[in-house]
Amino acid sequence: MFRLRLSLAFAALVALVCIQAAFVYVGSNRVHGYTQHSRLASDILSELLHLSANKQRLRVWASQQLMSADASVEVRDRLLTQMQASTEILKDLAARDLDVWKELAARDGTGVPPEVQQLVDVAALLDDNIAAVKSRLVQLAPLARNAEFSSVWEELNQVFDTARGRDLRELVNGAIERQRRAVPIARAATEGGLKVLRQQAVGMVLVTLVAAVVLAVHLSRQLQRPLDRLLAGIQALQAGTLGHRVAAGSRDEFDRVAEHFNAMAAELQQHRGDADAARRRLEDAVLARTSELSSAHDALQRIDGRRRQLFADLSHELRTPATAIRGEAEIALRGVDKPVDEYKQTLSRIVGGVKQLAGVIDDLLLIAKTEAEQLAMRFDVVDLPALLGDTAEQAEALGTLHGVSVHLEAPSDAAGRSITVHADADRLRQAVMIALDNAVRYSRRGGAVRLGWQAQQNNKVDITVVDDGIGIDPEDMPLVFQRFARGQRARAHRADGTGIGLSIAQAIVRAHHGEIHIESPHQGGTTVRIELPCLRPESAT
Repeated sequence: MFRLRLSLAFAALVALVCIQAAFVYVGSNRVHGYTQHSRLASDILSELLHLSANKQRLRVWASQQLMSADASVEVRDRLLTQMQASTEILKDLAARDLDVWKELAARDGTGVPPEVQQLVDVAALLDDNIAAVKSRLVQLAPLARNAEFSSVWEELNQVFDTARGRDLRELVNGAIERQRRAVPIARAATEGGLKVLRQQAVGMVLVTLVAAVVLAVHLSRQLQRPLDRLLAGIQALQAGTLGHRVAAGSRDEFDRVAEHFNAMAAELQQHRGDADAARRRLEDAVLARTSELSSAHDALQRIDGRRRQLFADLSHELRTPATAIRGEAEIALRGVDKPVDEYKQTLSRIVGGVKQLAGVIDDLLLIAKTEAEQLAMRFDVVDLPALLGDTAEQAEALGTLHGVSVHLEAPSDAAGRSITVHADADRLRQAVMIALDNAVRYSRRGGAVRLGWQAQQNNKVDITVVDDGIGIDPEDMPLVFQRFARGQRARAHRADGTGIGLSIAQAIVRAHHGEIHIESPHQGGTTVRIELPCLRPESAT
């Protein structure tokens, strides 16, 4: 709506300017015609006077020639040339004056004055007159002493003043008189045209100025109210009052601007709410992270304590076999020579201590390789039941030493087929043996350990090691796979041990793309479940 008003206002101003330009153009053309006529009338009068003067000089030259005076031929030719030039100029000026009067007559609806056409006719007669005068003057000779001057002079005047049987003298003098009257009239017409043009221009300027002022005042009033409302809204937003809304209802462009402004304010308000919520969430996350870091710090302190304990355990584990080896060697070297069997027994004990020491060192190297992600694996197709059978036999020997029985339990549907896995047989056997070793060592005498496997529908196989031993406290469950971590029950049941077995087993199982889980109910006992991907079962042949 306001855009339409503004367009109409500009259109009105443009129309007024165009009308003013039209008036100025028409008036300026009229004044230009009057000015041309005035200038042409003045030039025609000047040329007529110049022509008349030259003709009079030729008369004087002719009288001198008749009276045998010193009349120069060069003067005669020069005067004739000037008269011919004046005649050409007069014809051109007369033709231009006629064209100007035709334009004025066509514009003003008037006729061409007869004097203008008469001047054109006079200019046409001058050529014939000058040619006749020139021809006569060329033949003119001085008079004899007894010749009659008056008859010759009368004949010369007839040549000078007559052309095509018309009195050229009367025509030229009449033209001069008319031009003398026309010059002031033309000047007055020019001044009148300029006055009218000035009045029209001033009038149109005043009308345009008044229209511009009226439109400016009207548009200013129409602009002031919506702009004040928008300015108030902007100031409210700058002050942080995002709930402020600009009043609408004018049904124009400013109404749409107000609607967009209100939408922007609502969006800013929503963004502020989202930012506040995000800030609160960030603060909560920072608090939670701080709590996590505090918990991690406490965990690091606990781990540091366990590491100290580990170093103590490792020093004990390494010192015990090393001390035993040294003691056996010193005893064997002390005193007199001993029988060969005694030396063999000593060496056998030394070899056992060295094996124990090598086992601890191997475990430490395996942990170091796992941390550096350099654990070497040699994968091959492995028959899982056969591997578990061999592992169960090794565990039975260990169980016999501790008074614990080890049983291999095959699934009911295992007859007639085998389960194969893509694995490193030695490493996988080591992981299962770690679970069996823990089950045997942390079981009471007379207890039993069961080793079994079960194929799953998702093309995986579960290996389970179940014991009825001392179990694991709930608070120690999250720490069972941490290196060097040992629960209270484990320390109380068995003082030795490094707490690195399950972490080694977990690293081996994950290298096989599997998972290991431990469960321990409150009533005691522990279940270790190893989940591995298996190859497609093949029927036994």
